[in-house]
Amino acid sequence: MIAAIDASNIIIESGGFIHLKNILKNFDEKKISKLYVFCSKKIIRELNIKNNKVITLTHNFLNRGLFYRIIWQIFILNSFLKQLKCTFLFVPGGYFFLKKLPTFILIQNLLPFVKRPEYPEKITAKIKNIILEYLHIKSIKKSNGIIFLSKHTKNIFHMYKKPKIIIPHGIEKQFFKKKKKFKTNQKNSKFKILYLSKFEGYKNHKNIILSIYNLLKKNYRISITLVGLENLGDKDHKLLNLVNDINYDYPNSIILQKLTKHNNVHKIYRNYDLHVFGSMCESFGIIILETIASSLPIICSNFPVFKEILNDHTLYFDPKNPHMISLTIEKYIKNENLKIKNTKKLFQIAKKFKWKNSSDATFKFFVKEYEKNKRLKQKINISN
Repeated sequence: MIAAIDASNIIIESGGFIHLKNILKNFDEKKISKLYVFCSKKIIRELNIKNNKVITLTHNFLNRGLFYRIIWQIFILNSFLKQLKCTFLFVPGGYFFLKKLPTFILIQNLLPFVKRPEYPEKITAKIKNIILEYLHIKSIKKSNGIIFLSKHTKNIFHMYKKPKIIIPHGIEKQFFKKKKKFKTNQKNSKFKILYLSKFEGYKNHKNIILSIYNLLKKNYRISITLVGLENLGDKDHKLLNLVNDINYDYPNSIILQKLTKHNNVHKIYRNYDLHVFGSMCESFGIIILETIASSLPIICSNFPVFKEILNDHTLYFDPKNPHMISLTIEKYIKNENLKIKNTKKLFQIAKKFKWKNSSDATFKFFVKEYEKNKRLKQKINISN
């Protein structure tokens, strides 16, 4: 078998890129002799895959804007697949346009399927999500199989009678660090909180910041560092003004930090006492896995996906309620034994999430469904 992956809409420093990188890094499916990956030069450079069976290819249109990448998918991709004699195609971006081969997709983006979001959403984002919903649904109907990252995501698409499988993300080895000693909550030292996330409405930064403000007014010595891929001022001026107002009353309490490279993330987790993850919509939550593998205590919103990963070994909060968020943070500040007990249990859970398992399950699913489909066609031909 010769497989192909269309990674034309995968973005660097995204969960999609991390997923692609690690399933390729761990790829060793015996029934697949070659695996072609179509992507930009930048993606090829960052992937840096050293596997003779994995061949990365690019095209001028893959190194340009969205319009050109769509032209690639519609008019150029299939000619490459035919020329290279590919057996099937995998699209980790979740949608495709024309189908000439058996095609499998991965659903990573739930935002297009949230009908009445409880978070602020710009008009451009609404239009984008309407288009993406249409493209995803059309692709699901045409696909030969769908990979989901969680039970929650799979349940959303239960009405589509397609072969389905749940394959969660794994955790890269550099994140694992068993903490021998946890920092005690001393009166003279500041309790350092982290929120690692891109600056988007559904990530719920405003309510997290307001919850910190509540605790500052109660004289807690705390700070929160908001780590994102972009500068906050470029994304949300109102939120930046809120940060500046709070910092005026409580200097250096809300710290903004730009994430330059995902390779350095594991070092960030080790500098904090608590991760407060307030997202209101996720298909899985790779940051959650990285946090628990790093032995960093975590509390998060009560979104169903997080409960699949963390079970009852953390504290959950209503992400729409800053007061409840602040009370939840306060509980972990005051109750060190609970915090430490939960963090140690979550570290053991983290060990179950391995990229090798995710990669093996992914390609075995493709091979199995392709062979099943091939046998079915042969039966039909014989009967005719």
